[in-house]
Amino acid sequence: MSFIIKAKTSFPKHEYTQAELSHYIGSIHPSKSEVIDKIFRNALVEKRRLSLPMENFRNLNGLELRNNHWQEMALNLQIQNLEYMSNQLKFPLEDISLIISTTITGLTIPSLEARLMNLFPFSKKTKRLPIFGLGCLGGVACMARAHDYLKAYPKESVLILATELCSLTFQVHDLSMSNIIGTSLFADGAGAIIMVGSEHPWRTKAAYEVYNSESSFFPKTERIMGWDIVDQGFKLVLSGDVPKIVTDELVPAVKQFLTNNQLNQDNIKFYISHPGGPKVLAAMEESLNLHSEELNKSYQSLREHGNMSSVSVINVLERSINSLVKRDEKAFGLMLAMGPAFCAEMILVRES
Repeated sequence: MSFIIKAKTSFPKHEYTQAELSHYIGSIHPSKSEVIDKIFRNALVEKRRLSLPMENFRNLNGLELRNNHWQEMALNLQIQNLEYMSNQLKFPLEDISLIISTTITGLTIPSLEARLMNLFPFSKKTKRLPIFGLGCLGGVACMARAHDYLKAYPKESVLILATELCSLTFQVHDLSMSNIIGTSLFADGAGAIIMVGSEHPWRTKAAYEVYNSESSFFPKTERIMGWDIVDQGFKLVLSGDVPKIVTDELVPAVKQFLTNNQLNQDNIKFYISHPGGPKVLAAMEESLNLHSEELNKSYQSLREHGNMSSVSVINVLERSINSLVKRDEKAFGLMLAMGPAFCAEMILVRES
């Protein structure tokens, strides 16, 4: 077993309402302003944080400029998360055995966690595992890989870092529906999680115990979501088939995963799900026979921060940990996320 101690998310300072962003994008493309306004209003996003002032995005040209902004902001946001883990949580960073970092919106070599190791008192023996390309499922996938590691090394601890600055991928001249929809949903943030093994002294402070995890790959779906790498940066690939995949692929995978763990949906008392978008959440509710309140924290995260790719589920996890109440019987929960490939990651957790 492994244990989730804490999740923390940080955001850039530039905050805008959905109406402000819709008006700005509409001013760039006045011929599409009505369509843009309708899509933005239907996204269920109320406000978002961006890495740059809104007016700067009109002149955001070229991969180099975008990536330079990414490197600066990504480092600053994760510094905030690690200062919290070290100073408020009081977790000794020198105790971290492995750092797993994930992103799909920027590149840096050496990778981000190496730069952070020069700023905080990590051990020289700390192992690094940077992962690029998982997208929205990255947060759950990194927790699942950390769980695998901690089963083998139960005395150790793992730090997970997810950093997504989706606004820096905005393509100003792309009038495709996928770009407009993506612009209505995606936003910026950074998340961090500390997990420990079953023999680590901090396990007694854990919020959740990880029981098991499973990956589910959906063949021949690689153009459902992802990036095309072009001269101007990352060009969004986004299909309208994602809600259908929830019904056709995710639901059977979830049911089989629970069966494999001698459980069924009646045993699951809470969900920690990547928000995706309104249609994805609605498809999950309908196909899994959920009540909207069971995904309430996912809806809250979407409304207040938009879709931050791999970071969003960490924000939902943070909300779940912060609202934990002691029960007579420790409840099971299910963590879910889908992303490029197309595929899903699932983690079965229990209140610790």
